[in-house]
Order: sequence, then C-alpha cells, then structure tokens
Amino acid sequence: MKKRILMCSLVAALAPAGMLLATSSTALAQTAPQSRTVTPAIEGFHVEKVPRLEQGAALHFHVYGTRNATVNVTIDGATRSVQMQETDPGRYSGSYVIGNHDRFQPDSPVTAEMRLGSQIATTVLRDGLVGGAGASALASAPSQESVRQLASKDTGVVSAAPGAAPPPPPRTTERPRVARYCTSCAIVEKVEIVRDAVGSSRALASDVQAAQRYRVTVRFNTTEATQAIEYDNNPGYRKGDRVRVIDGVLSLDKE
Repeated sequence: MKKRILMCSLVAALAPAGMLLATSSTALAQTAPQSRTVTPAIEGFHVEKVPRLEQGAALHFHVYGTRNATVNVTIDGATRSVQMQETDPGRYSGSYVIGNHDRFQPDSPVTAEMRLGSQIATTVLRDGLVGGAGASALASAPSQESVRQLASKDTGVVSAAPGAAPPPPPRTTERPRVARYCTSCAIVEKVEIVRDAVGSSRALASDVQAAQRYRVTVRFNTTEATQAIEYDNNPGYRKGDRVRVIDGVLSLDKE
C-alpha cells in the first residue's frame, strides 16, 4: 500500500512538468519561420532596335529581374526562340539573327518568360523591333538571279545556286577599333558556301540548293582561336566584320 501511494505521488508531481514541455514544444512549432518560395519577377525587358528587319540583322534582347532563373524570349512568327544567358546577377542577354524563313513584323508580339522552379513570370515587349525612320516590314524575298561567287581559296567552296539570297552590299564605313578586353569578340575570317555530298554527280538544281550551307569562320581577338558556325541560309556576314560569339550565336559587334 505504501508503494502504491508513493507512485501516485510521483505521477502527480511530474504531471505539471510534462504539460509544460508539451506547451513549449507547441509554441516553438508555431513560432518557427517557414521556408519562403522565391517567385520570379521581370523588372525590365528591352531590345536594341535595328533599322530594318532583314536577313542577317541581329536583334539583341535584355531582360532584368530575379537571379538564377531560366529566361527565354519568343518572337511571334520566328522559327526559334532565344535562350537568354545571365551575364550579370539578375541581367539576362541574348541575340536573334534573322533568317529568310522568319515571318515576323516590326510590331509582332515578343514575349519574355522567366522560370524559377515551378514558378513562371512573363511579360510582353512594349516597343517594336524597328527604330528610326527606316521602320519597315521584313525584307522581301530575294530575286531569282544568279549571285556573285564568294571568293575563297579553300576546297569545297562553290558559287551560289540561282535563287539563293545575294550577299549584302559592301559596307562603306567601319567604326574605329577600340582597345578593350572582350572574350566574346571576334573577326570574320572567311565566309564560305559549302555543299554536302550528294548521291548523284549530276544533281538537279533543287538538290544542289537543298545541300548548300553557309559557313562563317571567326577568329577571337583575345585567344586567336577560330570557330566555324554554319547556317542553312545566308547570314549576311562578310570577311573583316567585327562580331561577337555568345553560346554559338553570331552577332555584329556594335561597341
């Protein structure tokens, strides 16, 4: 009987302490901060406008917003989208070189999409793609006349087939070179028209045109390394052009 009374006394003495511990645990659980989900936000979106939407022209896009996100830019009527690169924290840049299969206008909708995890933010470019008095629609299709042969001493270079887009006229002025350290800057070393191997030695004109590709070889300013970039259509670059190469995308260097 004495042992039973002693046990009951111990239980009664420890009960308030147990209730106190349970209450403290509940309070800590209620006051513990919850993890916050970062929602992507686009704070700015603009494009470096061009005088004309013509083949070979490069549109440079810039998006500003949340860091470490995945950003893409799409143009209504374009054949592909632009995968933007985060050049600085929260700043994303990318370029689009117009090809002859693109069918968009100066006022075509341009959308930027920012993705962070499962969250997505979008915005539409307010300004058009063309600036200045030269605003116009996409350049008309090339005429059906033979174009000049691109000069080159390398093997595999052939004259352009009838109906191919002619090279742009020679540029009369060139901006003075500015000494600066730029890892993406390069000079166009040569432009070639090459053909893939065809099954017949007497291929039809349509077969020759289908197998024809344009190869632009550039030499980087800082490393003297070379890189060849191929296009299905004439990109409009000429030997000696100052360009930039960002993730395999070639664009004119305007700085």
